[in-house]
Amino acid sequence: MLLVLAAWTMAASRPTSDSAWILDSLHWTGAFVAAAWVAWRAARAADGQLRRVRSRFALGMACLAAGQLSWDLLSWAGWNPFPGIPNLLYLLLSPCFALGFAATVGDRMPGSQWKSAALDIAGFGLAVLAFTLALFLPHAVRRSALEFVVLTAYPVLLLSAAAAGIVVQLHLRLRPTAATFAVLAGLAGYGALWTAWSLAFLDATLRPGTGMTLMFSLLALLLGWGVANWRPVPSLSPRYDRLCEALLRQIPLAMVAVTSAAAGFIALGDRLPMQARPPLRVLFVLALLCAVVRQTQQLRDRDRLLAAERAVAEGRAQLHHLAHHDPLTGLPNRTLLRDRVTQALATAARRGEKVALMFIDLDRFKEVNDTLGHATGDALLCHVAAQFTLMLREEDTVCRQGGDEFAIVLTDVDSAAAVARAVERVMALSNRRATIAGHELPLSMSVGIAMFPKDGEDFDGLMQCADTAMYRAKAAGRNAFRFYDPQMNVEASERSRLRWLLAHAIERGELHLHFQPYFHLRSGELAGAEVLLRWTSAELGPVGPNQFIPVAEDGGQIVEIGAWVLREACAQVATWQRQGLALPAVAVNLSILQFRHGDLVQQVADALRDSGLPARQLELEITESVLMHETDKVFATADNLKALGVRLAIDDFGTGYSSLAYLKRLNVDKLKIDQSFVRDALASPSTTAIVRAIVDMARAMELEVVAEGIETAAERDFLAATHCAMGQGYLFARPMPADQFEAFLAVRAAGPALAPEQAAADRSGVFPLAS
Repeated sequence: MLLVLAAWTMAASRPTSDSAWILDSLHWTGAFVAAAWVAWRAARAADGQLRRVRSRFALGMACLAAGQLSWDLLSWAGWNPFPGIPNLLYLLLSPCFALGFAATVGDRMPGSQWKSAALDIAGFGLAVLAFTLALFLPHAVRRSALEFVVLTAYPVLLLSAAAAGIVVQLHLRLRPTAATFAVLAGLAGYGALWTAWSLAFLDATLRPGTGMTLMFSLLALLLGWGVANWRPVPSLSPRYDRLCEALLRQIPLAMVAVTSAAAGFIALGDRLPMQARPPLRVLFVLALLCAVVRQTQQLRDRDRLLAAERAVAEGRAQLHHLAHHDPLTGLPNRTLLRDRVTQALATAARRGEKVALMFIDLDRFKEVNDTLGHATGDALLCHVAAQFTLMLREEDTVCRQGGDEFAIVLTDVDSAAAVARAVERVMALSNRRATIAGHELPLSMSVGIAMFPKDGEDFDGLMQCADTAMYRAKAAGRNAFRFYDPQMNVEASERSRLRWLLAHAIERGELHLHFQPYFHLRSGELAGAEVLLRWTSAELGPVGPNQFIPVAEDGGQIVEIGAWVLREACAQVATWQRQGLALPAVAVNLSILQFRHGDLVQQVADALRDSGLPARQLELEITESVLMHETDKVFATADNLKALGVRLAIDDFGTGYSSLAYLKRLNVDKLKIDQSFVRDALASPSTTAIVRAIVDMARAMELEVVAEGIETAAERDFLAATHCAMGQGYLFARPMPADQFEAFLAVRAAGPALAPEQAAADRSGVFPLAS
């Protein structure tokens, strides 16, 4: 750089001396050789595809340096014709860079996208050629055709190479870096510089020591630095993706703009030879034709994209409705109820209003199912749902929680007395009889009511209070309603005791793991096992997961417990592997708190390293609710987990928020269909449709599917017929402690599976795979 500036300064200070051109040549030579050397060293230091790209760029820089050296040699010899060998070497700079951009693409673009990119570059090149000819022809009266072709080729090839780089960047969604800007700015700058140089050459006004001569050296150094640091960096940002699409749509407009500018020069100028006008018009037509064809392609692609987006939107809407409404009664399910209650509470808080949440349970409904059959029970549920809908206001919400439980949200209520009147209308159903399939059935129900803001300020708090009040109504003899009273919440002290005991469960060795296998439905081969946590308290005895897991999540202890489960599960499976007991995969459930707190990625990495378990054998299961909280952090954590090599699965799929965009972004490997869908799949056409929709969607997204809670051969056969890959449930095996599961693996490793009668008698709960 110092040599360049020193030589140019000396030339600029004495532009009329004989040594001025020699000094300009000196700093050109130094800059070109230095840039080529830097680019070549960086190319040799790279490997793979990056080395191929940099090598082609470096070859272009070498041609530039060789051209300048040959120009110096010929000038020193006193014989330097134009055009000559130096000019040919200069011209090779652009093709080398174009080949480098093509190597950047490699096999990352389909054939149709290649054609689009080629059309973009060709159209822009034709437009630039037309513009350059419109500029140069009025000045080319005293020049030979060969000289004019070479002078025209300089800017056209350089600007076309810059356009190729921009098109490749946009099509591949490569994130712009400083090196990218250096290379593209260097090529475009050289194109503009050669345009000015050629015009000055045609008009015989070239002078040494000018800013233009300095820019040749500076742009060469910029190109060399850009090539040395060139590294394609793909961007996954949806916002950047949309920006690239928008810029690609502007390329045909750029072709039209440049061609129109060229036509304007011709129309306004009077020095253009008449014989040159017809070829230029043909060139204009070709450039405009490329723009029209490319614009037509873009419109066709846009139409296809819009059609695909509409199809996806319709599918998502159908899935959303199926997943947020009860398939039997058509009422909102618990997920949609949560949304409605949350909105109602927010509105009530702003307006200072009250909201009532009623939790309703049909008394002795099980007797109806047991004595008259599930079809009669389902008809009764539909009748009750219809009656609830008819007697309530339009702004109120009726929801089926599942089984024989309903919930009603009353908004804009001014007092408990107004709620009591509404509840009495609901309870009036208890004095009626419903005629279902020729049977007269009494309607008896127990109702619990919680009020906002007195009893709770969120959905979960109100639901817990209403549930507590409902059980108090049942305890009072059923067919009654109760408002929530804080004294009812006697279990709060029990939860505090659970929380304290759970805090010491790990150090006391009270936690242990059970393993429930899952199988390939068609072959019956073992596919893996899910890890289930069990707690045997010294004071309380066995405590169910549905009791202590919520307590652990409420108190934040789930983070420490989850890390312990990860370590123990990986260590146990690795031990079995060393003993020759093969287990293809082990699935561990994660809590949302593990994503929010603690270093989950480091915990997983440590567990894999300490145990020696291959990362591909570890599956981490998350629920859909995880995707709805702190999505950026969840996605970042998931990306880091995938980088470790572990697999991700969505557990209880269909019970939460099903976002196709989130599933695609999260890059999951497996979906686990919730057992509630499996249980109702054969009894309810709507549930059948949900299961088929989930399996078809998963297959389209190339995801594996595991159905949970399979208890009958009919359920297994139905799922296999829908192309569900794997199944898990009591039909195959119950959860087993580690020692029993080890024996189970040993039996499978030793020979054929147990006979059905042996399996049924086995207390470990292993059931036959054959019906």
